[in-house]
Amino acid sequence: NIEKLEALRIDSESYTIKNKVFYLHTPEGMGRSKLGAGVEKCIGVPATARNLNTVNKLIGMLGES
Repeated sequence: NIEKLEALRIDSESYTIKNKVFYLHTPEGMGRSKLGAGVEKCIGVPATARNLNTVNKLIGMLGES
């Protein structure tokens, strides 16, 4: 529900949905984000989050195997 997502989003936050994946950028921190806290209810599916450092480590692990 884009209207619900937009109601929770602050100006500094951005998101996109690609190939059934919801990408959220919260420059002020995920713990402070109302959008981050409410995204599961808005999109209607369970969600998990990974910060950029974790994503980069996972990418590095893929290269090692």
